Amino acid sequence: MSKTFCPLPWIHLATRPNGDVRVCCTANASGAGLEDDKTAGLVKKDGIAMNMRDHTIEEVWNSEHMRNTRLQMLNDQVPASCRKCFAEEEKGIVSKRQWETKVWEKRLDLDSIVDKTDAEGNLPVNIPYFDLRLGNLCQLKCVMCSPHDSSSWIKEWKLQKPKYTNKDLIAEQSWDEDFDYTWYKKGSFLDSMKDQSQHIKELYFAGGEPLLIPEHYAILEFMVDNGFSKNICIRYNSNGLELPDKLFALWKHFQEVTFNFSVDAYGDKNDYIRYPSKWQDISANLHKLDNIGPNIRVNMACAVQLLNVAYIHELAEWKIEQKFNNINVLPFGGGLIGTHLVYFPSYLNVRVLPQEYKEFAKNNIEKFIDSQKFNTEWNQHAMGKQRFEGIVEYMMSEDWSNKLPQLQDYLRVLDERRGTDFRKTFTELGKHI
Repeated sequence: MSKTFCPLPWIHLATRPNGDVRVCCTANASGAGLEDDKTAGLVKKDGIAMNMRDHTIEEVWNSEHMRNTRLQMLNDQVPASCRKCFAEEEKGIVSKRQWETKVWEKRLDLDSIVDKTDAEGNLPVNIPYFDLRLGNLCQLKCVMCSPHDSSSWIKEWKLQKPKYTNKDLIAEQSWDEDFDYTWYKKGSFLDSMKDQSQHIKELYFAGGEPLLIPEHYAILEFMVDNGFSKNICIRYNSNGLELPDKLFALWKHFQEVTFNFSVDAYGDKNDYIRYPSKWQDISANLHKLDNIGPNIRVNMACAVQLLNVAYIHELAEWKIEQKFNNINVLPFGGGLIGTHLVYFPSYLNVRVLPQEYKEFAKNNIEKFIDSQKFNTEWNQHAMGKQRFEGIVEYMMSEDWSNKLPQLQDYLRVLDERRGTDFRKTFTELGKHI
């Protein structure tokens, strides 16, 4: 394989909540330094994003964008929409490209799949891996989110935006009200995806909040009723607040279930970030998910941004104290907690922090790393100590403090609307911004 190879352009299609298609969820290039970060990774035709409401799976699969991506990788080139992975790897962070390659080289004969690529980059339409974001329905309004990914943000977004005074913040707060978040109810997508059932090895559901969406359950039921589920792994990114009994009844029919439970801090800090969730509900549902079935893995997944970077050790310490049996079992998070960086919105990126506070966060993380000196597995695992060190290196590598006025304006308006106070919740941060 080439040095820039990633298996995803050969095995995977990913949808945005509005139905636009990407090679993968990381292929939006946010934080990679592109002029058009938010749209760079979309599969396009004539410069317009291809949407599963209007295009078939077959059209997207061998579109010019997909074909070019494959050919570039085969020629040791980095496609523009893939730069984020390579930027992370330069900082010592295990990228999606790296871990997906490790996973899929064990599950599929990647060489034989790549060999089926013709001279123009075309590939047979046999897709084993779908990333499905069926609309933006969600009950939370997380601080780093927007109406793009949460329906609950829409009303608040419209009320907040007129109150911003920072011009750069206003420019970054873009959202097209005409987006169709019911795209999956139209066109041929769901039927076409079901036609791929014999090839499917993994279904990944994210949001919105997938556990609120009826069509998510309809897909699972189809796979169970037609005998495909035993060959399929399902994976989620979820806020974990909605856990109906019918979900567990369906899960037991699948080969494996990986449930990535989004938790971004301990206690009231998580409640602030993942508003209006309540920590007691988060804790209760994590304990509920522990030991629910032999085919089910649960991972605490922490989205690291400037509000929580100095406190991720608190979440890891809490997790250790709980003595869970089946939450973040190796390899995920090196056995502690999983982490990934938030790149957008840019004013919440960890690089925005003032230097003094970066040092505070760095010291907290390094103290935690040192406290785990006898945790051999965590220290040796790429998803463990290496991931924490990569966060520090990424944070310290560039100064984006020119975005602090955007951050201050955003938090000012947010707190006014919600009756919250980030300075009380994140005391040390409040002293620095």
